[in-house]
Amino acid sequence: MHQSLKRSKRSREVSSYRARSPSPRLEQRYRGPVHLPSSNFPQFVGFIVAIIITGTLYISLSKSKPRHTLGTSPTPDSLPNITDFGVGSTQVRSLSPRVIDRTVLHVLHDIHEPDHDDISPSTVLRPQLRWPPIVTRIPESKVVSEHGSVHAPSLTPPADAVQFDELVCGSFPCRFLLPLRIAEQEPKAHLHLQQLAILASSLNRTLVLPNVGNSRIGACSKWPLDSYYDVDLFRSAIPAINTLPFNVFDNWSETRPISPTSRVVSFSPSKSGERDSLPDPLTDDDFIIDYDLADQKVASCLHSKFPRLHQSSSILSFTFYRSHPNRPSTARRLIQILSEAAGSVEYFSDELAALRNSDVIAVKWDLRHLIFPEPNIDLQYSHVLVELAERLASFAGAYVAVHWRLERVPVENLAWCAASLVSTLRSVLDDYDSGPQLVWFATDYHSLSEGLDQPSGTKTKKARSGTFRPVTPEHEEAMNILHDAFQTGGDLEGYVMTDLPSQIKRLRMFEGNVQFEEEVLKDSGVLGILDKLVSMQSQVFVGGSRACSKTSSSSKQIVDFRESVMRDKDIALDIRNVVELFGEW
Repeated sequence: MHQSLKRSKRSREVSSYRARSPSPRLEQRYRGPVHLPSSNFPQFVGFIVAIIITGTLYISLSKSKPRHTLGTSPTPDSLPNITDFGVGSTQVRSLSPRVIDRTVLHVLHDIHEPDHDDISPSTVLRPQLRWPPIVTRIPESKVVSEHGSVHAPSLTPPADAVQFDELVCGSFPCRFLLPLRIAEQEPKAHLHLQQLAILASSLNRTLVLPNVGNSRIGACSKWPLDSYYDVDLFRSAIPAINTLPFNVFDNWSETRPISPTSRVVSFSPSKSGERDSLPDPLTDDDFIIDYDLADQKVASCLHSKFPRLHQSSSILSFTFYRSHPNRPSTARRLIQILSEAAGSVEYFSDELAALRNSDVIAVKWDLRHLIFPEPNIDLQYSHVLVELAERLASFAGAYVAVHWRLERVPVENLAWCAASLVSTLRSVLDDYDSGPQLVWFATDYHSLSEGLDQPSGTKTKKARSGTFRPVTPEHEEAMNILHDAFQTGGDLEGYVMTDLPSQIKRLRMFEGNVQFEEEVLKDSGVLGILDKLVSMQSQVFVGGSRACSKTSSSSKQIVDFRESVMRDKDIALDIRNVVELFGEW
């Protein structure tokens, strides 16, 4: 026996796989019935009775153990047993199903980052019936009382939430329209901000005054709206429209007792020829409605700027046909769909209802044309920008302003246009013997200028337009022609060419503070507005023809202002022409 216990592990493993012969007892068992001795029969009966009693007690004790209800934490007694099968440290648990409530779902939604693999409830204009149906929302949970009755959760908001909203917007709940992004650049961007003001008023919502940056308007831009415009004048011009400063809205979204809800809606023009490839529109209007996943930039903007603003992973979009005129019926129909249950829109009724009931409607506005009648609002630039432009103009003395937009100019025209500009400058400067000796060059080109934060004499490239295409050798050649003209032996020898960053640096050296942060003065929108305001006040203004310069709203603003000054003799400005064009054939 001792020898059998001393068998090696391997021999035991081998023997476990070896076919065993039946034991003598098993052989006897299959030869016939086994007769129990009569003397052991009472003991056998007692053993059977003991097993029955033990089983009965075990069943009764199991039924008397307390059970934890759904949604509550289990007690130590109710935790599942752990069965150790002896395989290392591996343990097998007999677990109950996990219960996930709506709180967990909201947390999962907040940490989820949308991607192209997400499936939206509806990504087609006319969704087809399918089985099984796609689950798009989870029903609200029901509360079971102690008496067993089932009732819906209370929809009454806490008193502090009601008071909080009433302090911010005057009523509960607050309803805001947030301009998330306006695609058009300054100076046309403010026209579309006025369009959103009309939309907010029509939907009985408060317009959040967005930020600005890089010539654009939007909630995720860097600087407050008054960095570009006179906000007080804008608000007084539209007294019937409720507005809210951006910083107040930001604080509301962060500190509101109830997390605010939001939906994103997009307004965009159809692409060229897109209407022929689209299915029949849902309505007979000048636009179609679609429902798709939100753009990654939009989702990232909202999440980073307003982390508590509960947002949907989808976006409702309105696509307008370019071929259709802007009819009053289009604006009325749009307002009807966004403000009430429109019977003719049958496929996105749930999404539109969610949009109407959201605390915040975030708008992505990519339209270039106006939908609503243009209001008679003359949005002015901020007082700080106007005062700085006046100081720069006065400090420069007499000067000629050149406004040259190179964007979209055929590159084969650039060298000839630069030579034409030199010739035009020579002509206008010769006309005024005691006139300006300084040429103020305003452009969207990545011009070589003295950077605001560079050592004296250091030249650095500055991007002046966010939409300017990559610089080509033809652009470089055109700029070299212009610069060479001011050098010794050039056609404009004796005159000085300057630009805005250089003049701001000189103004700081002689007069000190310019009342602007360093970073704000690097913003392309601020630089463009200052260039425009300075050009308006120049003694002589030179602009480009259609062959040599992009037709811009900024150039039109300069010309319109100078025409009004020439007509009104009471304005004390030394303006000697309206505009002189270069590049005319």
